[in-house]
Amino acid sequence: MKKLVAGALALALGFSAFAQEAGVHELTGSAGKISFGAWGRSTFNIGETTTKTKIEVTTKYNDDVLAGAAIQTNNALGSVLSNGTSAVLAAANSAGYSNDTIKKGIDDQVIPVLAAKGVKETDDTDTEWYASVAPDWSYGCRVGFWIIGRTNDERWGFDFNLDSDAAALFVGAQNYDGKDPYGNNAKNMKQKNGGISYAESGKYAVAIGDQAKIWGIFDFNPIDLKVAFGKMREQELRGSIGDFGQRESADVRSEDDIFTEMWPVMGMFVSAKGQKGTALEGLYAAVDCDAFGLVSSASESDKELKTKLSDLASTLQGGLGYTIPGLAQVKAQFIADSIEESNKKYSKEKYQLARDAGMGYDSYAGRFEFGIDWLGFAGGATGLGDVDLDKTPNANLIELGVKVPLVIDEDLRQYDPEKFYNFYACLGTMGVIQKGFILYKAHVWGGKGKSNLSAYTDITNSGSGLLDYTGNAANIVMAGFDALTEVCLNPFGAQNNFAGLSFNYNITLADADGKCKIGGETQTVNDLKMSQHKFGVEVYLKHTFAANNYFFIGVADRLTIAKMDGTLDISSSFETMKTMLNLNPKASADLSYTAITNKVYIPVGVEMFF
Repeated sequence: MKKLVAGALALALGFSAFAQEAGVHELTGSAGKISFGAWGRSTFNIGETTTKTKIEVTTKYNDDVLAGAAIQTNNALGSVLSNGTSAVLAAANSAGYSNDTIKKGIDDQVIPVLAAKGVKETDDTDTEWYASVAPDWSYGCRVGFWIIGRTNDERWGFDFNLDSDAAALFVGAQNYDGKDPYGNNAKNMKQKNGGISYAESGKYAVAIGDQAKIWGIFDFNPIDLKVAFGKMREQELRGSIGDFGQRESADVRSEDDIFTEMWPVMGMFVSAKGQKGTALEGLYAAVDCDAFGLVSSASESDKELKTKLSDLASTLQGGLGYTIPGLAQVKAQFIADSIEESNKKYSKEKYQLARDAGMGYDSYAGRFEFGIDWLGFAGGATGLGDVDLDKTPNANLIELGVKVPLVIDEDLRQYDPEKFYNFYACLGTMGVIQKGFILYKAHVWGGKGKSNLSAYTDITNSGSGLLDYTGNAANIVMAGFDALTEVCLNPFGAQNNFAGLSFNYNITLADADGKCKIGGETQTVNDLKMSQHKFGVEVYLKHTFAANNYFFIGVADRLTIAKMDGTLDISSSFETMKTMLNLNPKASADLSYTAITNKVYIPVGVEMFF
């Protein structure tokens, strides 16, 4: 068990080949063994952000608009209207009104109207210093304690960990915006300005972490049947290639982008695993349900948290995999889901717009996932955590995962493209060279979906996106690449100093035609094109101490370039010409939106195990 835990720790640290057995302590009694330990991680960033935003508006008018404007400016020109638009313009020109002069007069009236709707020319630059903490999945700083118990025959046990981090502030309480991200009943929570205050936050600063389960394994030769109850993260089939402890630029893919783990928050888990030496060795099947996802608040007369079985079905997750040691693992799973308000995995407001549009259980049922892990360079191991680096100093894992959502109503895709995509795929590789002289990791990923474009154009998160595209969903293609390599600077010495380099590039492309909202009013936009490019690079130095512990400092840069172009139909602004002068006015405004954000910062981080 000790070796198993140490191996898991090494994998969590990015499969550091120099990891020693640390952070694991054992107590042995007549009933079995208890292992325990503690760990912490945090990164502090300080840097400068520069944002440049430019919006250009170019108007275009046909001859009927120019002629109509000339007539409205000089009524005497109306006498030549019967001779056609060209005659009106010729008469206006001879009267001293050039086409440019007429167009300027129109713009002097139209441009302010567009500006009132939020379409106005700007060319702004903003620079500020900032400080932040990472990793974002623990809101900046995570300190935890874990304890596991096993009977002597390894057939019964429990797993528990306690975390103290900023995310724990919101468990069972309301967020600062007055909303409960976990859907819990927060009626007893004191509110100040719509949420909790720092003075009140202390009592929520500690919470259950990833594990709080009790389990048992039953021998039904040729399989072992495992049953678990509580909160858990089961990772038998999960992807293995994730981050390296924030020693990298942002926007990288995670293990779950390849193949999602099983993670019931308050539920039940059952798995069947083929026993070694039998015909079913390598086979694995599992299913779980998450009662937390749909529990209803207990009444005063009934203290039991419960849910309907029909609702519970939307929390089911089932997976199947087969592993050939040293060769490959193939796997597939289905994760049930819904956007119903009763699904407490999401805040009540998250899909309210979709529900208002009549969507619900019949619109989204979950997703299928398929994956394959190539273990041909893992020295006969079933995974990277089992590799014997003395025998296989050059080890490598390659993983591929594909996700396909079961979206019944196609219109649902526009509400959340990264969840209701058409498809998504991620290819990852990770390994060591010469027993850790070089560590490396990389992902290549891509997907296709539909969405509101403003979510991708407003790169500053300031609400200043040019268009709020709420009509026909825009077609979106997303793709990216991230890579990291880490080299030991003293491979023949203490092997405790490293230099690392990471890079990532993400691109989002979109196009659309149809109705959109500008300044709260519905407008028609044609040939709308959007592109967003994100670049990230980080160089760092890392020093390990006391086995698995490390400290690092680096220099990083993140650059985002977003651009949107489209043509706004403004012909409706000249309805008077159409009705009174019997003309056919055609007018448009070419819109161009460009935003560039660059962040240069210094990350300083530490991770420790005890």
